[in-house]
Amino acid sequence: MSNVVPFTARTDRPQLRDTTSTPVVTSRASSTPTPIGRAVYTVKETAHMLSLSLGSTYALIRSGEIPAIKLGGRWAIPKRRFHEWLDNLPEATTDDVRRELDRLDQADTRHQRRNA
Repeated sequence: MSNVVPFTARTDRPQLRDTTSTPVVTSRASSTPTPIGRAVYTVKETAHMLSLSLGSTYALIRSGEIPAIKLGGRWAIPKRRFHEWLDNLPEATTDDVRRELDRLDQADTRHQRRNA
């Protein structure tokens, strides 16, 4: 005999609001809801889009590299300003790539020497 009790949904309580949907505003003039898109990204969303760690993203925000504003103790990254900034970043040249690869090789060599 199983001691698992089957779950039955309660119908006497109101359903919880879906927090994943787009926020809705109802104007006083009409009762038709108008969806509102978010105007900002979170630091976590920005870090994910840039494939950076959360700490690196916070450092770039604090230094002013990534356009952001602080609202109520939290950083907000305005979408439009972020995408303008991203579109205006300089392209990496082959020299930039070569320098970065050399830097990574040197770091790897130092790491191997320390662990040998």
